[in-house]
Amino acid sequence: MAVVCDLPDLPTDLFLIITRLLDPVDIIRCRAVSKAWHKEFTDGPFLRDVLIKNYGRGREVRFLLGANPDLFLNAWGTSPLGSLSAWGYAFDKVTARYCALRSGKPRLTTTCGQSWQLHNNDWIPFPGKRDQNVQDRQVPVGQWERYLRNGRDKMRIAVDLIENRWTYDSGLLVYADVTLQAYALLDIESNTTAIVPFEFVHRIVRRVRLQHNLLIIEWAEKEPYHNLNDHEQVHRHFATAFDVVPIEGCFPWLSRWNVTYRSEWKLHYLGFPLNQRDVWFSTHSSTYYAIYIWQPNRSAWGEDEPIESFFIWNISQPSTPDHPLGNGQPRTGPHVVQKLCYRDLDHLTLRQRDTPFLRRIELDGDGCVYFFEEGCSGERGLHVGHQRGIIEEYWERVVGIPIVGYGPRWEDRCDNNSDLAAASATSTENGSPKRATCWRYSGVYPTIRSQAFQDEPAGIEFYIMQKTTGMREIWITSKADGWKTKLDMRGVDWEWTAIAGNERWLVVQSLAGISILRFDKDNLPGWRQLRPATDFLAQ
Repeated sequence: MAVVCDLPDLPTDLFLIITRLLDPVDIIRCRAVSKAWHKEFTDGPFLRDVLIKNYGRGREVRFLLGANPDLFLNAWGTSPLGSLSAWGYAFDKVTARYCALRSGKPRLTTTCGQSWQLHNNDWIPFPGKRDQNVQDRQVPVGQWERYLRNGRDKMRIAVDLIENRWTYDSGLLVYADVTLQAYALLDIESNTTAIVPFEFVHRIVRRVRLQHNLLIIEWAEKEPYHNLNDHEQVHRHFATAFDVVPIEGCFPWLSRWNVTYRSEWKLHYLGFPLNQRDVWFSTHSSTYYAIYIWQPNRSAWGEDEPIESFFIWNISQPSTPDHPLGNGQPRTGPHVVQKLCYRDLDHLTLRQRDTPFLRRIELDGDGCVYFFEEGCSGERGLHVGHQRGIIEEYWERVVGIPIVGYGPRWEDRCDNNSDLAAASATSTENGSPKRATCWRYSGVYPTIRSQAFQDEPAGIEFYIMQKTTGMREIWITSKADGWKTKLDMRGVDWEWTAIAGNERWLVVQSLAGISILRFDKDNLPGWRQLRPATDFLAQ
């Protein structure tokens, strides 16, 4: 009688040839056939090879391949290559995550913070009792007025997204917590919270930004400093910096981050009104803070040219919290290392005048600061520039200048005639923003990308698409596999603001608050138990 040969009974080479045709999801389903199948399809080395082949850029795969084997020997007493606890858990979690990403359906949605609304279509805080709320103490910085017009029904389509009242970087979310009446730093992975020691009483927050483990809050005094004219009042503006430092060896239910005060400085010698007409772009690294300021000319003598200036502070040295601000700040604290007036900006071809093209500025480590300009022939609005002889449908220009001193000017440009693929305007070399890519319009015009960012190690990119008709959409693409899908936002009332995240979650502003769309269903305790023995998993 012939003997029926089961799949696990086949020789290893035949078994691998057959199973190579299976998707990771099929491998998980095969475990339910029998005990023999379950044993073969949960084998550590087998799962490792399949995982590296299909999801080699996944977070857990990168950590396991780059880990020190001695750390795993201390944790389980076995080799990492044959440890079912490591590769088996990583295989199941990464496979489930990428199935959720590819289908565009988050597995879990959590919410923190509370909702916010505009008041009479402006950003002035609510009067009365509600003016004492921490979230009502936020008046975002003004933005350029530019939009695309739908030719069929004349509908305006905003090009720029509304600036968020929260900030995100590397798994850390800083937002205004109404319950705590303070700014909170949320570690999304461990779901623990730390308090930011920022006093918001008698202050109005204009912008918060977290990057390079440094949190900077730009704020204004509640009481006006002086009257600018019959209709506007000037408020003095400042910036406060906080170091976000990891805590070693803390209990798992406590926050692994400590937020400590570093320094404080005055942004402008006079200040700004709380309106949408005065615009500034700012950025920072761990040692420098840069700001470009654009103000409409309010001269009574008929001058029309806007007032433009650019400053760079060295913020590496701490300052005393109770030391007086302004001219009396200590020499060891933040100090200006670069100052450019409108004449200097004009010489560097960076002056924007009354038709600005500037969209953002970025710092390149400790060497250069980059100005990103872009334009499109289809844009309209008060701040849309069409006076420089531009004939292309869309274009982008990047100009770099030294942080300290006057050196050579670096420039890169692309337009709709260039062969550059649409991508985030970031070079792979040290993460330096050196290339113009026309990421907003390239390959999709007249549809536009309102925002694009990527989890570069994982090869996963998120971007917001805005069509000339219809609503904005969030899309997910994989650089490694070439697939793309639209994110299912059912159940989340997205506020059309900027988004942030990585391959494991996406942070969006919704009507219910700040929604975290998780592509992992939960934070299982397996990896948390590894942290005492494997520091690489805490990165």
